[in-house]
Amino acid sequence: MSLHRYLGKKLHTVPKVWQSALILLVIVISTSSPPALAQASASGPARVLVGFSPGGTLDVVTRALAEQLRDPLHRSVIVENKPGAGGRIATDTLLSAPADGSVAMLCPDFLRSIYPFVFRKLNYEPERDILPVSTVVEFPMALAVPASSPIKTFAEFSQWMRAHPEKAHFGHAASGGPTHFLGLQIGKMIGVPLEDIPFPGAAPMITNLMGGNIAAGTSTVGDFAQHHSAGKLRVLAVTSPHRSPLLPDVPTFSELGRKELTAVGVLAICLPPGASPAAASEWSTAVRKAIATENFASKIRTLGFVNTGSSPAEASTKFNEMRDFWEPIIKASGFKAD
Repeated sequence: MSLHRYLGKKLHTVPKVWQSALILLVIVISTSSPPALAQASASGPARVLVGFSPGGTLDVVTRALAEQLRDPLHRSVIVENKPGAGGRIATDTLLSAPADGSVAMLCPDFLRSIYPFVFRKLNYEPERDILPVSTVVEFPMALAVPASSPIKTFAEFSQWMRAHPEKAHFGHAASGGPTHFLGLQIGKMIGVPLEDIPFPGAAPMITNLMGGNIAAGTSTVGDFAQHHSAGKLRVLAVTSPHRSPLLPDVPTFSELGRKELTAVGVLAICLPPGASPAAASEWSTAVRKAIATENFASKIRTLGFVNTGSSPAEASTKFNEMRDFWEPIIKASGFKAD
């Protein structure tokens, strides 16, 4: 039974002094309810895409962020995994998503800073289609050797590689990624071409590194930290501007006089092309509030990540800085993934 019919039947039981007020209340409710319902419908769940499998590092970051986005966005937030092709499948999904602020993606900077130089053909235009609205975290990388290695320092690493060119190689998680090109750049800096040995992920590479099957490896600080602390491998240097809280005993490359090896990976929230400035501003503000929470910070701290946060313009500038860092390194390597 409708509210109008119900009240029509019951109105005669209400004292006359209240009948006029009740009629006015019904009118107000009737005229205000449809817009309110429409607004509730428009603010349904938001989706955050992540281009990698559940349980991986980027998935962990995305889910930690989504938990803290609910309050500032005033809506529930669903994480949707679209793994494959190094994040490019998720990017395709983002490009076809509505640009109304209901869909976002956790974007690694390499979609714009590395992929344009390693793939001859991409399904997106990097500068036009990868639109970060706020950085989320930055993460340093590192160089490590087996615990059984005689190498104790980066200087000794350089000397050993020169003395053993037949063993001058390093392992990394994937061809065409930042840790791949970091290793190549290290070889260039020490004057010894290092052969790269790709593995299907960081875990198998680290297993082989700890087993002494490879002479060195490059990965993120978070991947190496617990094994370094347990004495199973030895991290020689990190790429961040400052020492990592997870590895306070490990120097930065900058401390060792190799400032050209100072670089970080960046993860940002991106919206689909065509998203309005209002949507970009809403997400940027929400992300900055979310990453400022201790709940988020505590979860990413164990990964060796640092929460950042920025305006859309600052996020785009950061992506461009990473592009300027990697472009000459990649071009000098001559590497192509396709």
